[in-house]
Amino acid sequence: MIELVTTLILIGVIGAFAGLFLYNGINGYLASKRNSESALKVQAVLDRISAELRNVKAEPKPVFAAKQITYQNDIAAGNRILQIEDGPQGPGIYLTVGGVKNLLLDGVDVAQSNITFDATKNLDNENNDNEISSIRVAFRLVEIGTPFRVEVYPRALITYP
Repeated sequence: MIELVTTLILIGVIGAFAGLFLYNGINGYLASKRNSESALKVQAVLDRISAELRNVKAEPKPVFAAKQITYQNDIAAGNRILQIEDGPQGPGIYLTVGGVKNLLLDGVDVAQSNITFDATKNLDNENNDNEISSIRVAFRLVEIGTPFRVEVYPRALITYP
């Protein structure tokens, strides 16, 4: 009888450790899968933002506001608005084209995200005015917390607004 109880206790201890290892392994796999899917979504959004902002037109000048840029580019006619906000489909990065607001990426931590620009250089060496040398979009995803950032260098010389 003592041998049977000892065996059951040992099997229970071994089973508990095996369950712990399985639990950690499965959680690791699920976290890896979630991060991989999020990284793929973010990469597609960063590519889209780069394409949008690389072709910003110099006239009319882009207008920067808090977490937002209104601009025109060579992709299509009309105003376009790239903004980070808590919009109709939740917190995310939105692109408005032709009055229609499209969600590019959801789950963005709006408080720790921004759209900024650098206009500290006179790139054309004329008129002592500075041009926008780069536009930065930085954000974090709530579920993984990793900061993401893209810095785009517009092809057109855009005089500081």
